[in-house]
Amino acid sequence: MRILAISLACAATMFAAQPVFAAPVSRIVAVVNGDMITSRELDRAVKPEFIGQQIDPQKKPELAKMVRDAVLDRMINEKILMQQAEKDGIKIADDEIDSTIESLIKESQLSREDFLKQMAKDGVTEKQLRERTRLQMLTQRVMGRNVVNKVVVTEEEINEYYRKNMAGLDSGRARVALLVYPPDADAEKWAADIASGKISFAEAARKVSIGPNPEEGGDMGFMDVADMAEGMADIVSRMSKGQVSPVIPLQPNKVQIALLDFEQNDTAVAADAKPDAETARRIEDMLRRPRLQERFQQYTTELRQKALVDIRN
Repeated sequence: MRILAISLACAATMFAAQPVFAAPVSRIVAVVNGDMITSRELDRAVKPEFIGQQIDPQKKPELAKMVRDAVLDRMINEKILMQQAEKDGIKIADDEIDSTIESLIKESQLSREDFLKQMAKDGVTEKQLRERTRLQMLTQRVMGRNVVNKVVVTEEEINEYYRKNMAGLDSGRARVALLVYPPDADAEKWAADIASGKISFAEAARKVSIGPNPEEGGDMGFMDVADMAEGMADIVSRMSKGQVSPVIPLQPNKVQIALLDFEQNDTAVAADAKPDAETARRIEDMLRRPRLQERFQQYTTELRQKALVDIRN
């Protein structure tokens, strides 16, 4: 018995002498209708934002906190939408996610390995990519059920827009400028500076564009709209003179288009002129998009007002 007691005492001493390493605790930063969001989940979601916006939390703590709070707010809305999808019985199968991701890879014109490497460089793991894809698909289906069908664009509205803005476009001539961003450029930052007036489109093109005529601000001169590539013609047809398009992904680059001028054809626009089916579809999509966004914001606000949200960040 004495030997056993001594052995136990030695063992206790050995264990007591070992350093104890506690695993980092992932605290709860928010509770949404009983579902938790942890600090670890928030950290993972914030990381790509810090990388994309080139924010060093140590050097810019106030800005980092603003971004972190904005991401948490987005995650709360996403959690509410996922809960609504569950209530609506909406599910996304794994093979649907696989198919969507494969389409993204194909559109990127990169190999799967290079695509995932680029995502990792942007701070997004393959698991996060799948989670994002699932969330996007769930959101689209929730919108389809609760938002899209409630947004209506009438035939009269389509015809009126056509007569005021697009009649004769196919036989008109447009003077466009093209800004092609290098793959490593922060296109969204440049676009924001252009939109705010901090820099002109032409000046940005001269400084950064790798497209045609950068020294001339990307000016490509007048061209017949009917002769443009289908994608460009579609974008230009949605624009007004002097307008600059949003950033358009065009792997491996991103581009922006400016409509500098437009020459209408000489044919008078009849009071009863109507667009062809394809043009009508484009106009409907253009008119519907901001209404969908507005209705979606209203819908998410309504859901959030009904939700029990406890923010502990």
